Amino acid sequence: MRSRIISLSIAFISFILLMIIGNYIVKPKRIANVQDLNEGWNVVYNDISYTDIKLSDLRGLIGSGTSRGDRIELTYNDLKFDDSLDNVMLIHTRFSAYRVIVDGDIICEKYYEEYYKDDFIGCESAFIDLPSKDRYDSIIIEFMVAEDGAYNYYEAPVAGKYMDVLLYRVYSYIFVFFISAFLIIFGIIFFAIAIAFNTSVSEINMQIFSALIYIALGTWFITQFNILELFLDTYGHETEMEYISLYVITPLMYLVMGSMRGYLSKKSFLLFAILGTIVPIVLIVIHFTGSVHINRMLPIYQVDAIVFVIYSIRMLFSDIRKKMLPQSQSIQLVGLAIISISFIINVIFYYLEVAGISEQIMLSKKAVPMGAMCMVFATLVNYHIYITQSLARRSERASLAHLAYDDELTGIPNRNRYEKYISDLDKKENDYCIISIDLNGLKKVNDELGHLAGDKYIAQFGKCLSQCMEGQAFVARIGGDEFVAVLSGNNILRAQEFIQELCMKLDELNKKDPSIYRNAACGFAYRHEVSKPDMNAVYLLADERMYLDKRKKKQTS
Repeated sequence: MRSRIISLSIAFISFILLMIIGNYIVKPKRIANVQDLNEGWNVVYNDISYTDIKLSDLRGLIGSGTSRGDRIELTYNDLKFDDSLDNVMLIHTRFSAYRVIVDGDIICEKYYEEYYKDDFIGCESAFIDLPSKDRYDSIIIEFMVAEDGAYNYYEAPVAGKYMDVLLYRVYSYIFVFFISAFLIIFGIIFFAIAIAFNTSVSEINMQIFSALIYIALGTWFITQFNILELFLDTYGHETEMEYISLYVITPLMYLVMGSMRGYLSKKSFLLFAILGTIVPIVLIVIHFTGSVHINRMLPIYQVDAIVFVIYSIRMLFSDIRKKMLPQSQSIQLVGLAIISISFIINVIFYYLEVAGISEQIMLSKKAVPMGAMCMVFATLVNYHIYITQSLARRSERASLAHLAYDDELTGIPNRNRYEKYISDLDKKENDYCIISIDLNGLKKVNDELGHLAGDKYIAQFGKCLSQCMEGQAFVARIGGDEFVAVLSGNNILRAQEFIQELCMKLDELNKKDPSIYRNAACGFAYRHEVSKPDMNAVYLLADERMYLDKRKKKQTS
């Protein structure tokens, strides 16, 4: 098992390295045609003007984040292109109504009605189609801020041909894009596999809830960076999808922990799990009632998530130290702890950005995706251990069942299995036939040729019996030289036919190998023939007739 886990680790690390290398090396050539418009902006923030500045420096100049009702006007002069066709500008809006004015004409205007109604406005990566010109004297972008803290940093617009700008946007977040796609696809496939087991085993429940976490994480990543809108029209609901997918992660994490051995019996866990699940659900419900927008309640959810992080890490160290969890569940819990820590890193840098101390660097944005990949690895290891142990247990059960119900010498069912079979058959009202079979001359073979020859006789007879009645009757060895066959259903009247076929096979075997004379006495009886219709009475009648056949064969031999 260790070698397989090492191989899985190498494959996982290789996958991550390939993604990281590809993120920095595989760069589309057309991206070079895109203009990054970070410098040369004139900005009016409410009534304060700033001239010829970098957008990345704007937060430092203003000194604080935006508030609802703020008006931001960004002006860029003298934008040039080599070609006048298919030019676009990609702008990034955050909880704002906005309009774009090119050379005095409004070419785009969105969300002003929602702004004045105080309806929810999300974030967008908006492609603005520019007029067919190769030069623009001025481009004005106006934002009417609808939420406090909407712009703690300012992402520069980019301009160029549509496909070039689209590639630029995707490539800028290629790592997040591939991680998101992987998590969603992996989560869906893994969920289907886990559901297919259709069992209440704790390890499988963990896999089901873990798969849902991956789907939620992938959805959160791809919507957080406004990548989904590039490929799928969400009708302005991408930001709501972002927050909802984020808010359901903590309840799903509690479900993963709750699937582990003994956790559901802990009162403290149940208390944390119930409260930790109710909080995000209530936040989502409040948003859709229109009372408070979902993004404004983010600090409440973050407190809820941090409580889970602290609790899960405490449980991890406590239970591993006490050796209360099996190896597979310990690995899963470690994966859960890693992604929890990555959430804390993300939250810390988020609030540093809100405070204007430091921009939320890409490393912090990649922390959670990397943590998610670590949890994926933990899930795969957990699943591998579970499957390996399940197969081992199944093999052990099959071996024990074989020892309990199969005859070791012939490979056919033994007395225990016969008694169970006939007992189940006896509970029904249907008629059946029992054939009692006894080997002739086994003692003579044992005495004259030895017990190995006797075992050979028994084994060969068992094979002949199975071949004659394969799929048409139940056969078993119930003693040293005693065998039985049970006929039911459509084959119930074929007892004499089967006996004749068995005798023919024994005669053929005697001709091929005359070292042992193989012969059997047979007798059969039907359930309807006895006054007390039970298995013992039917068998005794069949056995009595078998001894009559044995005496006849002795008299004629």
